[in-house]
Amino acid sequence: MTSVFVCSVASCTTHVASNGSRCDACRKARYLLGNPTDFDTTHTPDPSRRRPNTSVNGAMPGVSQFSLADVSPAVRQELLYGLQQRDDAGISLVPQRVRRIVAGLPSGLGSLLDLDASFSSGLPAAASGVLNGVLLHVRRARVEFEGTDPTSGDVWECALIGLTAGRGRKYAAVHGDIDFRPVRQRWLRELVKEYGRTARPNVMDLRQTVYAATIASSALAGRPHGDEPGLLAMADMNAVVDMFRITKRPEDGHDYSTSHRRALLRHWRTFLDYARQAGMMDHVPGGFALNPRFHSIAAVEVTEDDLGRAIPEHIIAQLDAHLGLLGTSTGYTSGGWTAADFARMYQVVYAVLRDTGRRPGEVTSLRRDCLERVDGKPTLIYDNHKRRRHGRRLPISESTAQLIEAWQKELDALPAVPACAQWLFPSPGQRNRPRRGHLNTSHFCNRIFRNWVDELIPDLVDDRLDEDGAPLAYDRTQVVPYGFRHAYAQRHADAGTRPDVLRELMDHRSLDVTMGYYKVSLSRKQEAVRTVAALAVDRHGAARGFGDPLAYEVESVGVPYGGCTEPSNVKAGGGHCRIRFQCAGCDFYRPDPSYLPALEQQIADLRADKEAALAMEAADWVVRNLDDQIRAYSKSADEMRRKLDALPAEERAAVESASRELRKARSAAAFVPLQSLTTRSSE
Repeated sequence: MTSVFVCSVASCTTHVASNGSRCDACRKARYLLGNPTDFDTTHTPDPSRRRPNTSVNGAMPGVSQFSLADVSPAVRQELLYGLQQRDDAGISLVPQRVRRIVAGLPSGLGSLLDLDASFSSGLPAAASGVLNGVLLHVRRARVEFEGTDPTSGDVWECALIGLTAGRGRKYAAVHGDIDFRPVRQRWLRELVKEYGRTARPNVMDLRQTVYAATIASSALAGRPHGDEPGLLAMADMNAVVDMFRITKRPEDGHDYSTSHRRALLRHWRTFLDYARQAGMMDHVPGGFALNPRFHSIAAVEVTEDDLGRAIPEHIIAQLDAHLGLLGTSTGYTSGGWTAADFARMYQVVYAVLRDTGRRPGEVTSLRRDCLERVDGKPTLIYDNHKRRRHGRRLPISESTAQLIEAWQKELDALPAVPACAQWLFPSPGQRNRPRRGHLNTSHFCNRIFRNWVDELIPDLVDDRLDEDGAPLAYDRTQVVPYGFRHAYAQRHADAGTRPDVLRELMDHRSLDVTMGYYKVSLSRKQEAVRTVAALAVDRHGAARGFGDPLAYEVESVGVPYGGCTEPSNVKAGGGHCRIRFQCAGCDFYRPDPSYLPALEQQIADLRADKEAALAMEAADWVVRNLDDQIRAYSKSADEMRRKLDALPAEERAAVESASRELRKARSAAAFVPLQSLTTRSSE
């Protein structure tokens, strides 16, 4: 038997020193620091820091070794079993952490399960994590060995029941409890518990099912036969569904969103369907069942508040200007990838989100071969996870396709990530928890993107002004990755894309959802027309405003430099001008402030044409015609500017905002190509 002393350096508790002085790591650290004399005090061996340590061959354990010779046989087997289970899960073993655990174990300990709860808290964080992981496996093994059922009570400990943590989380849950006690009726509580035992949903879904059952239990508590399942009927189910409709959030008493109520009702329906099919509800009358025709959470009318989460175009432009900062703050490296490689991947994810309008999870899970060309036109192949429709197809712009192709080439040149070859955005994971899959959506949205928007971008300014005329700061909390999907849909709706086409582009089941964007577009346009119509002028600059928005829409049609009220041209949708769009010389010309940028551009173009005509020594009547047009357009523009300058600041800002809305509504629908639109893979 030999003795091993803990390193004499006070801050070092994980390394051993066989000579009663410093360990190898601390000696090296002292050397690198220039051998300072105050590195530690002169060491005097302390018997309380001495641990007998016997190895098989009598030698001292090295830095990368640890010994379990000094613990009881039971503790030794428990430690070995727990470490083996962690090794099978791909978690690396750090011997120094095990040494620290062994060094602190009380002498004579019969089992790790006998340790006091305070023991783990007294260890360094890394060693405490190892011990907790080992204890988890030992507890599970003890339960299995003793044959006890961890699901027998009304409170289940997640660490012992072996359910996965949630959707996309394939590892077993290790934290928290599932409490069935809020379900008041004994028969319903036992049904939900049996559902958890046999269907074995993930912990997140089971918790939601228990909460749904709790809502149903509250409704049944007020029914005459709530505690007698054999007497339940359709009326009782009606009361249950009504309770789902009025239940509020317990933390603040606010109403749940419609989507959340539907989700809760869906968990309730899933539970009932399973219980019926498994024969668990044979004693409950068939009338106590959900009928989708009558029992649903009615959808509220889609309003601008629901669909108004679109990120404004001027904010997207500011994000684009700072794209080089996205992902640069983490410094994370793994699998041969540098921090710059990860930042580049995050930037491509952002660009695809912005350009395609797909949900974040649909982008992060794109496959390496997600790009296909049909008749030379690029098509994105993705999976709609929300509706479980895979192999969907979306026409995309050539610039977006080239961006994806460039990333594919960069990805081919990077070190391959094991088991991730099929993903466009692979994720090697962390050393102790390898994911071996695609980029985690939550990681990108909640960490990478959020940090970029909140910390790295210096300013995000709104297009609104404060009382002093300075731009207002934009609310950064409104900038979320899902907002790009709303922006994509709203952009198409504003540009006049047909509803049936936009429905296919968005992969919506219901046209009502798609039409919500058009309602927002129409509402904004009507408000903009109401603001701008009264400020229209004629070609002489005289006020010729429209009395109401309907007259503006019906009696005029948009032409390149203003509105036109000539009847035949209005009937032809603006495509039948008999004087070839020389609007400045037409009495039917009705420009308004929304056309000011187009007017200014036309005046600049005419002046350039005049200079070119003079250089070409063109006929006098050509130059004279250009001069006349310049004067006429300038007169209209100057009159509108004069009227705008005379308005109070708030009204002027409202007119400018309305003008932007009208210009956006008049823009061409050329955001993405719509040729050969398909949504299903040929596979």
